[in-house]
Amino acid sequence: LIAGLLIGLIAGFAAGGRLDNLIAIRLRWPLVIFGALALRLGTEAALTRDVGIVESLRVPLLAAAYGILAVGLWANRARPGMSLALVGIALNATAILVNGGFMPVWEPSLTAAGFGRADVLSPIHVILPATLDANFFRSAGPLGDVIPIPLPWLRNVLSFGDVILGAGLAFFLFAGLVHRPEETWPDGRPIHRPEPSQPVILAGPEVRD
Repeated sequence: LIAGLLIGLIAGFAAGGRLDNLIAIRLRWPLVIFGALALRLGTEAALTRDVGIVESLRVPLLAAAYGILAVGLWANRARPGMSLALVGIALNATAILVNGGFMPVWEPSLTAAGFGRADVLSPIHVILPATLDANFFRSAGPLGDVIPIPLPWLRNVLSFGDVILGAGLAFFLFAGLVHRPEETWPDGRPIHRPEPSQPVILAGPEVRD
């Protein structure tokens, strides 16, 4: 995801984009989006610390975080890249909720990226065995972390949802940098203001000597 953000920023600045264009973008329901992100990250942090009540509420907390985030992204679907980000979030949420609050990681992909079982320390992830059987598909294996990234400086295992989400965020940042903001209504429709009328000059009576 960080790589997607960097790609969007670098491409936007390379195309002549301006940071003030991005800052001027007005998102709908920003507190909903940031609140959902805080709930998602806070839940994972609490799980890392073995907070018992959070462990018992793992599924509803994660479902609420992804559901609220989806609502916030849907409200901003008119913005470039937000629809892609929504699809990516939906795919990841499906994989996590099908597995009772865990994101499946396919073991062959883990190995291909240069990791072992002992490297999976996140309380959100669970390893799927290498066998491609019915259990793999029942566990939403194709939606899990199955894409190995073996680069030394970016070693990871990604899901298709991660890739789509990263692409959506990159597109959002790129478009935000290169497109000048325009006045819009809350639903994203542009505000068309009438052109100022020309001044009317009234001629007085002609005076003759």
